[in-house]
Amino acid sequence: MKLNPIFFTLTVCLLQFTLYSQEDAAAASSTGSVAAPSKGAPKAAQANHKLRTLHIAIHKLGLSHSDIKSLSHNSGSGLDGFHELYKKTLKEGGTIKEFQEHHDLLVKDHTLEDAVIYGEFLRDPQHEGKSTAEALEAAKEQHADTYALPNLLISDALSTTLGIYGTDYQRTEQFESALTLATTLLTDKSLTTSLPTPITLNTLSSGHNLAFIRLLSAYGALGSNGENLATEVLGSAYSGYSDESELSRSLGSSTDYLSFLSTLTGGRTFSEEDASLKSLDVQLNQVQLVGASTFTLGAANTDESEVDVYSRLKEAETKSDRKVLIIGAAKDIKSAGDITFTNQNNAEDHALVLGAADDIMIDGSNIEYTGSNLAIGSGDTGEDSMHLVNTEIKTGGNLALGSLGTINISTAKFSVGTANSLTSDPDNVYIYANDLIDANNLAFAGRVDDIYMESRTIHLKNTVFPSTADVMLRSQLGSLHISESATDIVSGGVNFHKVKHLGIGSNDLIRSDFSGVDGHINSNAALPNGTPFIKVRKQ
Repeated sequence: MKLNPIFFTLTVCLLQFTLYSQEDAAAASSTGSVAAPSKGAPKAAQANHKLRTLHIAIHKLGLSHSDIKSLSHNSGSGLDGFHELYKKTLKEGGTIKEFQEHHDLLVKDHTLEDAVIYGEFLRDPQHEGKSTAEALEAAKEQHADTYALPNLLISDALSTTLGIYGTDYQRTEQFESALTLATTLLTDKSLTTSLPTPITLNTLSSGHNLAFIRLLSAYGALGSNGENLATEVLGSAYSGYSDESELSRSLGSSTDYLSFLSTLTGGRTFSEEDASLKSLDVQLNQVQLVGASTFTLGAANTDESEVDVYSRLKEAETKSDRKVLIIGAAKDIKSAGDITFTNQNNAEDHALVLGAADDIMIDGSNIEYTGSNLAIGSGDTGEDSMHLVNTEIKTGGNLALGSLGTINISTAKFSVGTANSLTSDPDNVYIYANDLIDANNLAFAGRVDDIYMESRTIHLKNTVFPSTADVMLRSQLGSLHISESATDIVSGGVNFHKVKHLGIGSNDLIRSDFSGVDGHINSNAALPNGTPFIKVRKQ
């Protein structure tokens, strides 16, 4: 006789739960910790109740024998507890499908609502061992980072800001104006064909004030150290939450604020010599911001998106007319397809900046700027603050990359100096990260002059420097370590695995290609002007 598989599964499950019930009864008789069954309960009724529960579990929920066994055990009261949890879920308006998907969390005393909203984060292995309340709080934070909509973030920022103002504060016309601007600014946007209208110092000078900065800070748009930076720059009028003077009265030239850079980075800043460079002096009324909560660059399934920025970065008539255009995200910048920012002005009198308070994620897309200088920056301090993967970044002038955390580069090409080759000098690549520059399969192209990298730790793998490059690598210790393994890394040092400099030769660099001591190491081979091709220095 051939056994019906469903009948066989029910029989095995029922036998298993009967054994569990016997074990529970034995425990109860010795400890008194488990309630005794109802006196006089018919055995047939009890058996039918278990069969009905098993039928629901197998047929309606699609659970396996091992699933049912585990869930019944975790519920604390065997199959009966599992059945009560199922009925409770339906009574509260849940569906069979929701119970099927989230029963593993329900048996841990999470509500169905929390399980549905935060389930993927509540299951994160890093929350193992936490109490229900602790796991839920951590999951809510992860959910907010991943899914929070801009309007919800604005609402939270408003509540935070008003909470600091205090219960006696009456919202002024200036505050409402600042809130309107922040709400308009901090929406998700895509860049494919045209540039949204920027805000400038002149935009802020009519009715907008310190409340605007307070809202941006509470939103997170100024980065992890934004509140400290705003307080240090703007003083007691800002920190005291009592003055709503126009913001324009507090601003001047960029060089007036270079001394505050260490507050933003957590320590690093310009030297006195560098801080005095005229190239860093930009009038703040020439800085323009196109803002969003999250920016998406390009569009999927298209050859290329093109955005013209000439109207915002025209030729400078004087040094004080040099301009900066910031495409700034209060959260992230990510890519959906290739994008070209066009500008017929390729003189090096301006800069286009792509900046995010959180993460930069460019994966499988290319970015080109036909003007001159391009900068890409992340204000996040974590390991994922910037990813540049399977990409070519091309610019007419210099390229600068910066992160307050880690810059991750994989299979990338950086091309500089592609515009105005007849009248301009070769151009440079600058890469700065607070913690780590981690680059694998990185190449450089174009008219490359200097390549400057600085981070606490630098890890370069399968990287080729062009023959013309004057390379400076600055780390915490200024030590150089060349390994046969791509995974070996010395914290605080400069680490090489299969790195070449074509000015030195076509072979991978080895330690004997260098001389000097930690903090001052030079390649033995040098450029025609006598400067070593590669220099390793201490921060």
